[in-house]
Amino acid sequence: MGLFLRCNVVRRMTKLALESNKLGFECRRNIQHFPRRFSKENTLNKDHSSLEKKSPLDSVDRGFLEDLNKFTDEDKISLPRSAVESVDFTTGASDDPDTFGTLSNTYSDVSTSPAVSEDDIMEDKFTSELPNYLPQKRYADMIKKYLCQRRFADALDVLQVTMLKEHRVKPEYYIYSILISYCGSTGYSKMAVKLYNEMKKRDLPVKSSVYTSLFNSFANSPYPSDGLKRTRHLFALMGEKGIEPNQITCHAIVKAFGRCGSVEEAFKVVDYMMNKKMQLNGETVSFLFHACISDKNAGFRHALLVYRKMIEYRITPDVIHYNLLLHCTRDCAIGDIDSTIDVLQRLGVVNVEKLSPEKVNQLSAPAYPWEENENTCATIVSGSTSTALNEGDTLSVINNYQPKSLLPNLLSHPPTLGCVVSLSEMKTPQDRLLLLGGVEGILKEMAKFQVKPDIKTMSILLQCCPETCTAEEALIKLAKKFEIQADLLFFNGLIRRRIQRQQYSEAKEVLSLISSNGLQPDLMTFTNLAMTCRKIHDAYELLKAMDECNIRPGIELMTAMLGCATGSYQMKYVNLVLNVIDYEELNLNSRFLQKADEFYHKCLRVIKIRPEKFNSLTLDAMEQFCRKYPKWKSNTPVEEHQHPWKHLKEKYPKETHTDKEFLNTHVENHNILKPKFSRLGPNTAPKIKKDAVKKRREENPEMYRKRAHEKYKRPIQEQLEGIESVDYQNLSPKESQ
Repeated sequence: MGLFLRCNVVRRMTKLALESNKLGFECRRNIQHFPRRFSKENTLNKDHSSLEKKSPLDSVDRGFLEDLNKFTDEDKISLPRSAVESVDFTTGASDDPDTFGTLSNTYSDVSTSPAVSEDDIMEDKFTSELPNYLPQKRYADMIKKYLCQRRFADALDVLQVTMLKEHRVKPEYYIYSILISYCGSTGYSKMAVKLYNEMKKRDLPVKSSVYTSLFNSFANSPYPSDGLKRTRHLFALMGEKGIEPNQITCHAIVKAFGRCGSVEEAFKVVDYMMNKKMQLNGETVSFLFHACISDKNAGFRHALLVYRKMIEYRITPDVIHYNLLLHCTRDCAIGDIDSTIDVLQRLGVVNVEKLSPEKVNQLSAPAYPWEENENTCATIVSGSTSTALNEGDTLSVINNYQPKSLLPNLLSHPPTLGCVVSLSEMKTPQDRLLLLGGVEGILKEMAKFQVKPDIKTMSILLQCCPETCTAEEALIKLAKKFEIQADLLFFNGLIRRRIQRQQYSEAKEVLSLISSNGLQPDLMTFTNLAMTCRKIHDAYELLKAMDECNIRPGIELMTAMLGCATGSYQMKYVNLVLNVIDYEELNLNSRFLQKADEFYHKCLRVIKIRPEKFNSLTLDAMEQFCRKYPKWKSNTPVEEHQHPWKHLKEKYPKETHTDKEFLNTHVENHNILKPKFSRLGPNTAPKIKKDAVKKRREENPEMYRKRAHEKYKRPIQEQLEGIESVDYQNLSPKESQ
């Protein structure tokens, strides 16, 4: 204890001497050696000769130096009284100096800290409740997982709830980019713009990929007018900010303007790309064809101009370009005759002036001998003139007149109009296909660029070819020649065309073609065939065939049957339709209600005004229907109009629900069903997963036994069998080697 106090006094003396301004350099030098004079034996046994020497310390408080003599004897130490109680730190028997934390006595009477303010308490509570942050990649993976399951609402909650509210993490650019990209593919333009504005508020960088996704959302929007308005605003905003779009973004802008109905602005964007010396490729042409399709009045002439420019810029066309061109041919008209003539002049067509309405007043094309025979006309248009015909006279007439030179072909080089004398009568898809050279001209143009047609090409050609069974059969033969396997969509379109021509027996013959190609009819096939059921007996046969194929009838099929029943006032047939709807528990749509209401009011007029036109049995059936229909209509559910963005706003059950609870509340007979995927509901919590694995391990421990080490040890043990222990000390050097 005395040594402890002496050391403290020495430190205080040193500090006091250094703070004195009266001491010089010599005093400071002696003070540095002052602790040494009072250490150990030097302080106890002083050398009187050293004290006789004068030192600069004599000017320091000598009374304080004299008090040092009291510390020479540890027995005479007396401490002043103090309010602080002393603590005994003597080590006990259990205290080990080599072990940390075994001191027996601790500070028991320590003064408490001052009162903590409320702000400090709130701060401590805030910091204690902070969760463990996750890296941005983990949040991005969670969003991608939900988007793969088409759960956009849950993916959006990861950003708006989990990151911003619960974890309080600042999202990065990549998080917003994923969500806006999905909005672009689904056409959710409203949410895409909202996320884009949040990015700007958070001062995040907006890259070209985000602008591309925004324009894609406008192009795929179910509201073209709103998409066009947003496209114009964003494109003008990019110009004001000086943001130059790249090639991919320009393609998205062309697609947005084209699909929203602004063909002129789509072509202006392509001109902008050429001014910026951007390369035009096949994708640019495809988006221009989409713009042409949106113009139903004059899209055909725009498509001709786009195709000619594609050939001039040496862009090799593919099957997608030809399919889009045929799409324009089927759906779009020629437009104004004067504007069409100007386009044909730009294409290099000779003698276009004869088509002007000033010289030709609705002149019809001359009747050629091959047009009198239906088989010959279909054979020429389909391009199979090499096949032998039954009528030799007709074949000789065709060879003499050389109809191929008279057929127009605006795709050839140079383009020709052939025998066309007027464009005012070119109103049907068959006429517009004839301007392109017919089926033969299209296929020859595709062969020139080594493009092979696909089943989609044949399906569009089927809708554009002449409406005769011979032309349709010739097209099927062409599909077999090109080794194209016809699908069910092709045959459904064929049935539809023949029903529209009221060729019901020929439409039913398509079923044999479906079975010969190894296909089975679907709901669309039976819906088309329902329009051939003119009597109740045919309806019974169709419903029986659907039952054998395990196909449940839909409301569209019942609408077709109702149209057949109400056209001939077959009251039993009408009652059959109503009973099937009740049995299948179908929801009514607007088209069915419109037809049923019209027939209801028609029956009321017949009963009141003209009852003599029908017999008594039919009148009684009408009266029963008029009494039954209002009550039946009120009890039958009606299909609600679903918002196109409704599925993007629906949320799945919360993650606190287990899979069992989810199945009990949302899936009927889930114990019997064997789902394709192992998990139907949302992901469960890690604790629930751990408990489930533990339970399965207790039930079947052999399943979770680790057998990998046994698998790899077995061959080693087999190799060691029969090998005796070897004494390596007694081996010679050669043997040891």
